[in-house]
Parts: sequence; C-alpha cells; structure tokens
Amino acid sequence: MTARRAAAALCLAAAAACSDVTASDGGIVALEIRSPLAATVEAGDTLRLRARALDRNGDSVAADITWRTPDATLSVDPATGLVTGVSAGAGRVQAIEGSLVSDFVTVSVLAGADTLEVPPAGATVVVDPAASVSPPLVSRLARFNPAEGATNRQIIYTIVSPAFTDPALRTVEITGAGLADTVLTDASGNPAPPVTLSRVAGQTAPASVLVEVTALRRSGAPIPGSGQRFTVTFP
Repeated sequence: MTARRAAAALCLAAAAACSDVTASDGGIVALEIRSPLAATVEAGDTLRLRARALDRNGDSVAADITWRTPDATLSVDPATGLVTGVSAGAGRVQAIEGSLVSDFVTVSVLAGADTLEVPPAGATVVVDPAASVSPPLVSRLARFNPAEGATNRQIIYTIVSPAFTDPALRTVEITGAGLADTVLTDASGNPAPPVTLSRVAGQTAPASVLVEVTALRRSGAPIPGSGQRFTVTFP
C-alpha cells in the first residue's frame, strides 16, 4: 500500500470511528460532499451539490447517492443534489448511500432582491456648472418583504454613452472609480455610500452621459429593473 493510500485509509477509518458513517456493501466506507467554497444561494435560485463514495483506500467508487435536508430554509432534489433556496437563513444538506450518511454541509440562503428601483424623478440628473460632482444617482434594491432587508447586495453602475474606447481618455467617471463601479447596499437597499458622476480634472465633460444600473442574482440572472439608465447633463 502506498503512503498516500495508507494515509487515506487512516483518515477514513478515523472518520468512520468518530461519526455516524458506517461501512456499506460494495466496499464503500465514506461519503464526501464536494460543495462550492461558498455554499450560498438566494431564495428562489438553485445550487448543485456533488458527492462521491470512497473505498477504504480513499478511491472513488460507483454508488447510488441520494440527498436529504432536515430544514425548511431550503429543499434538495433527492436524486440530483440540486438545492433550492426557500427562505433566508441557513440549511443543512446530507448525502446518503445505503447505511452510510455524510456529514452535514451548511448552505446559506440569502433573501433574494425582488426589483431594482430607480425613482422616475431621479433618472435625469443635472450637474451644476460650478460643481465637479453630480448629485447622487439614486437607486434601490427592494424586497416585497422589507423586514428581510437587502444588506451587502451589489449594484453595478456603468457609463454606456459616450463610449470611451480608451478608459484613460475618459472625461467623466463614476465615483472616482472609472467607467464602472460595483457598490454594496445598506439595510434599506440603497448604495452606501451614494454613487455620483464626476468630471475628470482638466477635461471637458460631454453635454450628457448615460449611466446604466444593473443588479444580478448570485446565479448571474439580472434582477428585474436592471438596465434602467440615468441621463446626467452638464450644462
């Protein structure tokens, strides 16, 4: 037996001795869940967990693995390990094969933002000729249930017009960060700190600038309301 397999066998033996994992038919002695580094999902979105069965040498073997959860914050497809977020909180998921059960993996469920709002009166912003920075570009991630909050969610602001093919030649910038900026929200769903558009020192700002605002779910899907634009004018 190689040193690697000997170490794996000792590790698996220790796991079997110290947990509720027991040997099953087919030489399987342990189940290993291979979850993402950040096992987090939004309510209404999905996350796939994977598992493998190991023999006493630490090698993968074929197995009919199923899944279960004791918690109501999420659901899991018994056959595929596809986790669906149900409500904000944390839930546990476990893999099963015969008499073997894995350790629980904890999945964090975030309250999903329902919509990205831009107040109708706030979509047009006029910069005072004597000012170098615009008033705040007001947007908000809103929840149908405000009590769940929307803290530390991302809102992306991007200058879409005029098109600066070379960012170094830009004449305006978002919050001093360039042509785009990703900001986090406070408990009310508002960007914190507020986002502004500013003139680049020594440059002449265009007559108007379009700034697009977007927010994404953790799955990458756009949150409803994404794609709205601010018109910022420089008289």
